[in-house]
Amino acid sequence: MIKQVVWAPEKPCYRAEMLLDLPPSAQFVFRNSNNMCPILPGSSAHTPAAPECEMPSQDVIVVGDEASSRYILAGAITAHRSMTYFTLVKRGRFHSILVKQPDIAPDAVPEDVIVLEGDDWRKLLIQYADQAARAMAVKPIKAEKNVTGYCTWYYYYADVTEKDFLENLEALKAKKDSCYSAQVVQIDDGYQTFQGDWLDQDPSWPTPLEEIGKRITDAGMQAGIWTMPLLASTASRVFREHPDWFVRRPDGSVLEIHGWSPPPDHLWVCLDATQEAVQEHLRNVFQTFRKWGYSYFKMDGLCYGLPQGKRSDPNATPVSAFRLAMKTIREAVPDATLLGCCPPYMPLLGLVDHCRVSPDTSRYYHPDRPFYNCDYAPGDCCIANALHATISRFWWFDRFFRADPDTLMARQDNAFYTLGEARISVMTGILTGVSITSDHLGRIAPDRLELLGKAARYRLRNAMPVDWVPDRWPQIFSGSVDGKNATAIINDSDKTLTYHFESLNLTGTAEEVLQPMGKVTGSITLPPHDAALLIQC
Repeated sequence: MIKQVVWAPEKPCYRAEMLLDLPPSAQFVFRNSNNMCPILPGSSAHTPAAPECEMPSQDVIVVGDEASSRYILAGAITAHRSMTYFTLVKRGRFHSILVKQPDIAPDAVPEDVIVLEGDDWRKLLIQYADQAARAMAVKPIKAEKNVTGYCTWYYYYADVTEKDFLENLEALKAKKDSCYSAQVVQIDDGYQTFQGDWLDQDPSWPTPLEEIGKRITDAGMQAGIWTMPLLASTASRVFREHPDWFVRRPDGSVLEIHGWSPPPDHLWVCLDATQEAVQEHLRNVFQTFRKWGYSYFKMDGLCYGLPQGKRSDPNATPVSAFRLAMKTIREAVPDATLLGCCPPYMPLLGLVDHCRVSPDTSRYYHPDRPFYNCDYAPGDCCIANALHATISRFWWFDRFFRADPDTLMARQDNAFYTLGEARISVMTGILTGVSITSDHLGRIAPDRLELLGKAARYRLRNAMPVDWVPDRWPQIFSGSVDGKNATAIINDSDKTLTYHFESLNLTGTAEEVLQPMGKVTGSITLPPHDAALLIQC
């Protein structure tokens, strides 16, 4: 039972406390992050080290006792006006879960929170995801086919030119009948003049975007483009011409955010979506692109679209204004595919088709800096972090949206990872069914193209972690491929490991298709940083 409580002297908001009656031996905690870049180090499943501590989680938290297989989940199933934050309080034993909704007044109706109990914490998360999807009006997810495509970012980054893009388009056309056929071809950051001026082209892109979109669609592929729809830089034309369109500080000055772009694009401002003029601006941008043939929109920087500040509507909250902006875009291009990137997840539910579930990947397995094995954060750009964030969100796949694990890295050129690490990257596409790449298909080696093709061909449906114990990442996922029992193995350790069939939910003989090893019986051995996909014969 949840009872409301009030704290001071912080800003008055909705708070509640749920007292726990788990056994004294209870030590299991699963924590969640509501942004694609996790803020918590290590595995999402924990054992608290300190006898007295507080452990935060966002959107949902699971606590339990492994010895008795008793678990309790508390989770928000709506986010119309506020995010929901949970904190486990441990006082020798698990004492309580605190609930906070910072944008709900103490006497206002809070966002809906549910409490579930069961003997399998993984299934509780799936049950919770199903209920949240219903509460936020998520339409049934069509996931019968794997999604394939190309994105410019991880080969060229913001330095991509029109010449680079068109060269890749020709390579994609030439490979249409290969094992990897791209459905989507998406231009990323670099085509525009300034952040926010999405319809203004950089001189390195002399051909009108409308003509480029036509070349993509004429080649039988879906044209995609990148924007940060809620943001503009202080160098942009839209900011210079309409400074009154943006969220402000209490003193009336425009609220600036230090973004990731280099100067002069480094200071960002957030559009106030409660203004009709801003809504019309969003409609114009997306409907213009749609008229030009673009029907796949990567919407980046969404986490920066909810700042606290003054808006035209004094009753709006950051979450309600964000949802108004997303609803405006959704209604402007109802037939388009919307990909949310860098998002707050709960407020986005029901308004996008695809969503990034990991931090940025990169051309490196670990971050490109010294001593990476002991000195990298969970949000750093690398294949390892993209993997771990993706697998920690298995319970979202095809329930909240099509889960995008970021682009797959299979190529041998402009790359700084091993073949085994490329297989791990490709495995994230097999787990999610979304397999976009930045590999140059005109330069990729035949064996690497064949590897990339595995993500187009295979999908481990209903993927469930088999061996997830606290303070470690799971390595084994069970599910099915083409209706057959199947198991994915990801050896992300630094040791050669042998996996026996009895721990893999397999019997007899299975066919390994990712390496590929062919028929395997009894056990399989994988070197460090490698992956395998076994399908029951």
